[in-house]
Amino acid sequence: MKSNALLLLLVGCCLNFAAQSQTKTGTDHTKAARIINTEQRQLHSELNGQDYTLYIALPDGYVQGDAEYPVLYLTDANTYFGMMADMTRNLQWGGEMPETIIVGIGYPIDAFATDDERWEKWLAWRMRDLSPTYTAQLDESFAIEGVRSGEADRFLQFLQAELFPFIAENYRVKENDTTYAGFSLGGLFGLYALFQEPALFQRYLIGSPSIWYDDKLIIQSEQTYADAHSDLSAKLFIAVGELEEEVNAGMVRNMLELTSKLKSRNYPGLSLHRTILEGETHMSAPAVCFQRGLRFFFRN
Repeated sequence: MKSNALLLLLVGCCLNFAAQSQTKTGTDHTKAARIINTEQRQLHSELNGQDYTLYIALPDGYVQGDAEYPVLYLTDANTYFGMMADMTRNLQWGGEMPETIIVGIGYPIDAFATDDERWEKWLAWRMRDLSPTYTAQLDESFAIEGVRSGEADRFLQFLQAELFPFIAENYRVKENDTTYAGFSLGGLFGLYALFQEPALFQRYLIGSPSIWYDDKLIIQSEQTYADAHSDLSAKLFIAVGELEEEVNAGMVRNMLELTSKLKSRNYPGLSLHRTILEGETHMSAPAVCFQRGLRFFFRN
């Protein structure tokens, strides 16, 4: 379990870079860097009381036209939004994916004065939202007052009841044309959503999922779903870095175990691709995983 906690801490290291890019440099003549065709919005959830920062990337020409677009929802946007926005724009320019609205789901970490405060809040909030069950040992490392792990179900309700309607009201979106992208704990949440509400997304891009969480509870969830269903209609891309096994024994093996079970179900509606990313670690895998997953979804 110590190695698992360390793994999550390593993911949190990325936050420092995101936070530093948003703080003042101490000089008056500098301005914050900005990604083209992006905007931020705030959304308060009545379901869990959390304020969310939404990072939105719009396709080129969105403002001038009236077309509707598919949507990609990304968790851990404080860390991954910039990379995803630029990556998808390049793929769109190259004709390798359709023009898409990117919605990054993040947290208002700018409200806190120090990197330590941002780190603490971000780790606790994401642990609460992305983990399916309460785990006391992890809460000892990541929890803050009033926040505990194990509220993935409530976060799923937030997506369905609050976020999706908000995006549909404020942007021109295609119905039933959505992609989920998540990495690490975000990958675990994606699998949780797949087995709880598979029709919520048409495509699931799952990177280095924390299948180890709570004694591999998500594998039990897969079995529960299989016992009650004869089909699973979704496109699923799942990847893990080859070198992650060296840091956390089970990362690769757990992915292979879960996907082998899914393959054995012979679901008519499931399009599944799994891959081990050669030479990649938990820190280097996100960019490779996201790019390959998007190309898998849209290459045809």
